Amino acid sequence: MRDKSLVFFALRVISLFFVLIFLLYLVLPYYNLLLSLLIDPIMTHLYPHFIYHITAKNELLEVVTHFAVMDQAQARLAFDINPLKYAYGLPLFIALLVSSDGPWRDKIWHIMIGFFVLLVSQSWSLCFDITRHLLFEFSGAYSLHFGYGGLGKTIVSLGSQLGFLIFPTLIPISLWIFLRADYFKQLSYLQD
Repeated sequence: MRDKSLVFFALRVISLFFVLIFLLYLVLPYYNLLLSLLIDPIMTHLYPHFIYHITAKNELLEVVTHFAVMDQAQARLAFDINPLKYAYGLPLFIALLVSSDGPWRDKIWHIMIGFFVLLVSQSWSLCFDITRHLLFEFSGAYSLHFGYGGLGKTIVSLGSQLGFLIFPTLIPISLWIFLRADYFKQLSYLQD
């Protein structure tokens, strides 16, 4: 009996996750606008001589720098970042939360908390990804401007990898376990 409830829970999470990913694609331009409003002031403050601005461009974020392209003073280096590779944590968290037992009032509050926490996490990931692009892409042409040594580059690489590989899955699952510890214990408790 316990095995069936765990299987049904997993099936609900998986099916709801795919529905929520589809819905995320529909609202992606608005979500990216919110991300650009958060990340632009952070990156232009951290790197005022390097980052000109960051704007939402439908499914992508466009990063415009102060760096000239091919020695043309008027042309600025610009590149796109895809924030979707960091965004699947929110649908995963909502799918876990909605599939759990409990009152909807609590679930709504937990979704708001999760949205804020995962937005901060995704902002971290995007900031490190933008810095990683400038340090390591473009044949390393712009890395000298940052003045980062080996340790600084390693920290940027580690921050980028954490934001890409670990945070999108670990944070939603950990947050769900923290917020719904009673239901998690109920799922994980093995009866004879």
